Amino acid sequence: MFITMYRQHRGMLRAIATAAALALAVTGCSSDSPDDSPSSDVSAATLTIAVTAPATGINPATVNTAFISYVVPSYEPLVYYGPGGVYEPALAKSWTVAEGNTAISLELRNDVKFSDGTPVNAAAVKASLEYCGSAESRNTLALRDLESIDVTDDYNLTLNLTQPNPLVMNLVSQQLGCGMIISPAGLANIENLTVDNPSAGAGPYVYDPTNSVSGDTYTYNANPGYYNPAKQHFKTIVIKVMTEPQAALNALTTGQVDVATGDISTAQQAAANSDINMVWSPVVWAGLNLIDRAGELNPAMGDVRVRQAINYAINREAIAQAVLGSFGVPTSSPSAEGYDGWTQAAQDYYNYDPEKARTLLAEAGYAEGLTINVVTVAWGGLDILVTAITPMLAAVGITLDTLVTTDEKGYGEGAVGRQHSAVAVGYGSLPMFRMGTDLVLPEARPFNGFGTNDPGAMALFDELRTASASTVTEKAQALNTYLVENAWFAPVLFTPILVYARPGIAGLDMSGGRSTVSVLDLYLA
Repeated sequence: MFITMYRQHRGMLRAIATAAALALAVTGCSSDSPDDSPSSDVSAATLTIAVTAPATGINPATVNTAFISYVVPSYEPLVYYGPGGVYEPALAKSWTVAEGNTAISLELRNDVKFSDGTPVNAAAVKASLEYCGSAESRNTLALRDLESIDVTDDYNLTLNLTQPNPLVMNLVSQQLGCGMIISPAGLANIENLTVDNPSAGAGPYVYDPTNSVSGDTYTYNANPGYYNPAKQHFKTIVIKVMTEPQAALNALTTGQVDVATGDISTAQQAAANSDINMVWSPVVWAGLNLIDRAGELNPAMGDVRVRQAINYAINREAIAQAVLGSFGVPTSSPSAEGYDGWTQAAQDYYNYDPEKARTLLAEAGYAEGLTINVVTVAWGGLDILVTAITPMLAAVGITLDTLVTTDEKGYGEGAVGRQHSAVAVGYGSLPMFRMGTDLVLPEARPFNGFGTNDPGAMALFDELRTASASTVTEKAQALNTYLVENAWFAPVLFTPILVYARPGIAGLDMSGGRSTVSVLDLYLA
């Protein structure tokens, strides 16, 4: 997933971490109240959350998934991707994935209604999925492998895919938007699925525009017809936009908000406060994307030894410590811990070894050095990151000729214009198959700017495509290791996603490849 960075912030790589943290994550519906959740009545309780940017929309099919936190309270998914990375029943009470990952059959609950009182049935689910897979949907790529939907009866249907997809469960979860189902009435009036109107889902909460102010405050009230009241841990959820990290932290400490997306500029202060519960996950990697892998623009980049030399020349630990202190995690791998492609060996693969970098350059015929064109952008700290690694590369004979763009459009054009051999990048780690579709496929844009078509990488990607649940981790790790060893990228560090909570708020969970905290998993301890 391309991590969109919306504005320049103070501090190194702050915008990268902030954009990813926008998914604070209302990424799904909670499971039943945990055993240690309170038995007392919380029907009058309000949960207030501070986030860093306003909603871009509340339609599951068109919302930018970086802002999916504004959608999930109101729209129940077919299957919920829950704590620990476990898929749990939601609208679908059971499912079966076909051998080879070419289809998934779902059996729906027969006791669920949309917030308008109409039943959630197979016909409604099919209509919602077909809309999300249409040209009208921003998130249509989530269903690009969907070929057809067979409705067996009122509560059973099968999704047939054009090609195998090991993440077929993701397609029907809350993760990509399309798995959250819109009511027939909502589909009949798509133009009304905005922050100015009530939501049209079957989730535990209903969006309340009368008590919301677009760009500032978004209010969700408990859905009185929701099929499992035990999931409704609060009467009301309020998402409050607070763009300044210090203001959000102050609001948390004074009790104005209960939970807040964190920021590296306030992380040390929050960590030192015993009255704040902080969780964080190092998941967004920042570094160089070495896109000219065939040497089309610069023949040197077509030699894997040159790309490996770039990696060995970077002192990742020094940069991570200088930039993020104890919250910076150096990495050679694009896959973060907790995701299926991660291994410790891949994360630590390129130790800082400038002498080895010089040796590799000499073996490749560049003992006298070389120059590489790089494009970066003056926000999100990516320009600062390139500045930090430039003297390290120069010390081994690699000169960076850097173009610093000032806007997203110029940066995007630089990434795909075949005028630069490398691109500074920030990318949130995902399951390896998802990352493969963004990074490995020849048609992947903007991250595969030269359309690299590597037979070795593609063979491993194809093996991952058809992997069973028992072999997907092995196949994912093999692909990630290949990308690391062949130096497709030069990652430098993982930047953190941070979440702060006041005492008494429980349910904070970022395990199992979930890089965010789900607001619907939060409850009063």
